[in-house]
This record gives sequence, C-alpha cells and structure tokens, in this order.
Amino acid sequence: MKQKRLWALLLAALLALSGCGGKNGEEQEDGGDIRSDALPATGLAIRRAQNFHIQYLADGVKLLTDSAGRELLLVPEGGKAPAEFKDALRVTTPIKRAMFTSAAHVSFLGALEEDSLYSSIAAVTTEESRWSTPQVLDRFASGQTAYIAEESWMAGEVEGIAVAAPELVFVDMFSEGGAALCTILDGLGIPYVAAAADRDTGSEAYLEWLKFFGAFYNLDQKANDLYEEKTEYLAGLYRKAASIPESERPVVAVGMVSGGMVYAQGGSSTIAQQLEGAGAVYALKDLEGDGPVQLAMEEFLDQCRDADILIYDDLPANMQGTLLDQDPLFAECRAYQDQRVYTLDNSCYMDSAKVVEKFEDLLAICHPALEADRVLTFFQPLPND
Repeated sequence: MKQKRLWALLLAALLALSGCGGKNGEEQEDGGDIRSDALPATGLAIRRAQNFHIQYLADGVKLLTDSAGRELLLVPEGGKAPAEFKDALRVTTPIKRAMFTSAAHVSFLGALEEDSLYSSIAAVTTEESRWSTPQVLDRFASGQTAYIAEESWMAGEVEGIAVAAPELVFVDMFSEGGAALCTILDGLGIPYVAAAADRDTGSEAYLEWLKFFGAFYNLDQKANDLYEEKTEYLAGLYRKAASIPESERPVVAVGMVSGGMVYAQGGSSTIAQQLEGAGAVYALKDLEGDGPVQLAMEEFLDQCRDADILIYDDLPANMQGTLLDQDPLFAECRAYQDQRVYTLDNSCYMDSAKVVEKFEDLLAICHPALEADRVLTFFQPLPND
C-alpha cells in the first residue's frame, strides 16, 4: 500500500509539471514573473570557471556540460531541440520548480537580481531555522518551499522528493549524500545537474557561476553583464590595494579546529588569492594546493603565531563557546592578544555569491583606512570572551 501511495504521489506531481490541473507558464504562484532575456548570437563565453561549460546554440538553445561532465540540452519553452544533440538530457527553460541541495546555489539566484526566481525553489535541504534570506523565509511561510532532510534520502525515503515534484535538482554528485540522492532521482526519473561551484578557484571563476544558474532561467545576457560589471569593480579594488607598500601588508592566518586538528587552505586557494589581492600576506602561503589542508595545532602555530590577523573559518552557530574553547593554544596568537580575530557571519553561505562584498570586507579588515565606512557583512569580529 505504501508503494502504491508513493507512485500515486509521483504521478500527481508529474501531472502538475505537465500543466494538467494548473497553469505551467511564466506566471508564478505568488503572481511574479520569471523574466527571460533574448539570447544574443555572440558575445557570451565561459572564461574562468573550469567546472562547467556552456555552448550557446541557435534559437536560445544551450548545451550545458555540468561538473560531472554530463551534457544537458537547455531548450526554451516551446522551442525545438537540435537533432544532433538528441542524446543529451533535455531541460525546458526557464525552470519552474527546482530542488537545491546547497544554500550557496540559492545565493546565485539573489545575485541574478530577480526576486521572482525564488519562486522556483520547490525544495531545499537546509532547514528553515538556518536561513537568513527573506525571500526564502517568505516561501517557507507560504508553504511554497519545502525542507527535505538529507537523512531521509540517505535512508532511501523518496516520498518528500516526490511530493515536492522538482523539474530539476541541483546536486553535489561528489559527496556520499549526493551520490545516494542521484540514485533515488534516477529511480524517480527526475533530472539533476551537478553543480560544484566550490571546486573552482579564484573569485572571478566562482563569480562566473552566475552564467551557469542564469542559463536555467534564460537570463544569459543579464548574467554575463553582471559578471562583467562585478569583475571590473573587483579589478578596481585590486588596483586600490596594489599601492599598499610591502611593509604595511598584514599577515593573515585562516583556519578552524575540528577533532583536534586545524583545517586551513593551501597557498593557491581562493582565500589566499583574495588576501593577496587585498594587500595582505597569507600566513600559510607556502602550503601546497588550492584546497583544504590539515595541520596539527603545533604546526599551525609555528607558521601563524605571529600573524597580525586571524580569521577563524567557521560559523559562530557551529562554535562551542569562545575561540579558546575551540583550542586554548589560540591564546598564543598575536592576533588573539591584539583582539584582531574574525569569524564568518552566520549568513555567509546564503551570501556566498556576494564575491565583491566578501572582498570589500577583507579589504576593510586588512586596511581599515581604505574602507573606513565599511560595515562588515561577510565576517564579524570574534571577541575574546
């Protein structure tokens, strides 16, 4: 009986997606519209991001290669798919109902500056209490957006996903949970796209994911224009910081403690590049790699004890007590003694697409005189007690 009920729910969901019993056009449930830009013949390209690609075809059709190397053919509603791409997974755009498995992905909807896009969020996997985005909270309150716990699909439960009835799921295929979810989605016949924005290194590469998410809403030109505008602004900030003499550049340490070990980032990581661009020196710049690096606390202190600034790379909501409660050896750090310790803001993952704002925060932390009026939004001071 349970299986029959599940498939009845799924059938009802598929009927809803096909337009039976309701309108499946541009109009959203809350009365907003998802605006679509006309796709220009030339001028669009993916230049810095390495974990997705878009081939812009005729009549607004796009061939998108996701982070797992899978091809999706994005076809405007009412359009025709080119015969030569018949083997690619077809997705009708703009998407009306999507499931997002990362709050960071949702942040790109806000970065596209179209509030109506939030109405396409059928489900998320971050519980309501952890959200700070007003548009998402509003849709939780109205019942338009559902919460689906990762534990449910890890246990093989599919009812919640079937009820949410997403047309498309944005998923991290490279995690254990993501792999389990993909297996369930394959069984339900629900398409998904691998979106590993965090695997791209550098502010400009991460920011280019505007084009990835914009493609699913036919906002290609707007995404491209926003990207150009924001990268140009970043370049101006880099020039501003480049004039800072070497002798005035603070040394900045970044890391967080888990299980008695310190987790930091390699010397080629995004944060290392951002600090260099902000006129600072990354204390762990000699560490190889562009991703996470695990260190013993003593090794971290050997390289970071005399750093001028410490950024504790975790959310206050995840911390138990003060910095010294994470590890009492932080008391040896000059940054702690000088009260120049910062942590991430609790809303930072919801705002991860605000690359420019994050850089402005770093510039203000490293050189307060350059950003005297800056109110920190991505980071916050971490008091000693």
